[in-house]
Amino acid sequence: MGKQKKSGHIFKKIHIRARDIFNPQNEPFLHTVEWVFILASFFFIGLAMMYYQESKSPLEVKGGKYAEGIDVSIQTLEDQKMFTGEVVPEPVDTTAWDTYQNKWYGFEIQHPDAWKNNTQYKTATEKSAVYETIYKFRKDGEENGDAFAGFDVKIYPIKKVQKIENTNDVHKKDSAPEESNDCSLSLEETKLKDGGLDLKKISVDENDLCYKPAYFYSVTKGSYIYNIIPAIGESGERFSDPEKETSKRFPEFKEAVAAFKFIPIVKPKPRVDPRAGVRKPVAAKIVGGKLVCAKKNDHPKDSHNNKPGHLDLECCLDPDERPNPWCTY
Repeated sequence: MGKQKKSGHIFKKIHIRARDIFNPQNEPFLHTVEWVFILASFFFIGLAMMYYQESKSPLEVKGGKYAEGIDVSIQTLEDQKMFTGEVVPEPVDTTAWDTYQNKWYGFEIQHPDAWKNNTQYKTATEKSAVYETIYKFRKDGEENGDAFAGFDVKIYPIKKVQKIENTNDVHKKDSAPEESNDCSLSLEETKLKDGGLDLKKISVDENDLCYKPAYFYSVTKGSYIYNIIPAIGESGERFSDPEKETSKRFPEFKEAVAAFKFIPIVKPKPRVDPRAGVRKPVAAKIVGGKLVCAKKNDHPKDSHNNKPGHLDLECCLDPDERPNPWCTY
């Protein structure tokens, strides 16, 4: 009974205190409580909004005004990369680039002006090579420390190499499935600029089941396959994702590929040796490596009006003989 009186007495005191707080005479205190409540409300509402926005990636939001804002600010792939923090290479100025033309294989390609004295070619000599010729375009000497030294144009005859998978630029992993049907090389059709060629892009990273990392472009015309490949620098550095690293470190490569064009093939006719199938003289002397008449009093160069007759076999041309191409008159 005593405990009930005691607890009732305490409750009564609390009730009186609470009633005093809301007494009109305590108006300043009530205003303070109101402002604290309002500020606390704004704080918790703002905190909740920040948490919601951070939990959603800006590029994943697909509706409402927020998504519309992203669409307006990101118009190109380069803008998207900048928005996500990815490094975007500076645009490459190709206005002063030189154009290399090769009439034998019927193609032209552009390269920086400073490379014009660094163009080489090499015909296939090693047993494993199935290409016919490589044309190498290289940077200046002071840039040899770069990850990329330039680019190559490899020419493959279709009679020997029917598919891109069979070129020297595609390599299977040792762990690849034995059944060739389980492996398929991705050949993405692409056009790098308006009016440019339809190219096949080969891009393989280290995650591919069958093929080792590779990145190059290929185009086929007539009797040849043309592969355009970035050339690794002296460091010999290899990349798990060659396309990504080439785009970042060597943006000139894609510009060169975009400038690749076909031109008419012009091959000079083979020179026919006039001596082929002609009998050699049976009597003549050698002077300065040439066959001449051995007779002292004979002057074959004076016999201009010789009629068609038998072949001169002494390098001493008579009127009834025809000139022998082995002889020097």
